[in-house]
Amino acid sequence: MALNDTLVAFSDGNPIDVLRSYPVLDKPATRALVERLFPGADIEEIGDELLIDALNPPADVVCVGCFPGLELICSWGLTPRRPSELDPVVFTATDRRNVYLHAAHSDAGWCSYGVWRDGSRIRSRSISTDPTITEDEGTHLPFERPGEENDPGEQSCASMQALFGFACDDHNRLDDVDPELIPVVAYRITTP
Repeated sequence: MALNDTLVAFSDGNPIDVLRSYPVLDKPATRALVERLFPGADIEEIGDELLIDALNPPADVVCVGCFPGLELICSWGLTPRRPSELDPVVFTATDRRNVYLHAAHSDAGWCSYGVWRDGSRIRSRSISTDPTITEDEGTHLPFERPGEENDPGEQSCASMQALFGFACDDHNRLDDVDPELIPVVAYRITTP
């Protein structure tokens, strides 16, 4: 799996539990969520995708999956390089208690992840070869192992596995979520 991704999840519980159940997509809800995230923009539905193919969308495309208890958004336009700079519109887009962010770009040597509960940031981490985008705030998460904390590639894979249940390498565990079975809808966004 590629190491370039942008993924924001809104969940009442653990997103992995929902993704493991291979939930049914609520397609009308995807459009409503995009309209809340991009008010005033022209929104054009351009087709269905699988999550595996939606993780690294073009700059003007957002991919959305809405399921019982979980919404997923893949959009570089919403993903900051530091989790603490996540646009406030993201937090008001749904009523879910938890927000999870994961973004990485292997060519740039950068990985970012964050967790919010009930509107409070629990963890915010950005690792990069560029020190101006580095961030390390909040309580360390269980997957953050000493010795790997400054390696964007290692942290990208470990955080993707821990937050969303699937790996970014060829190693698949029996309980992994399969992003090739999770449907999403792609929309082209044009802002005035």
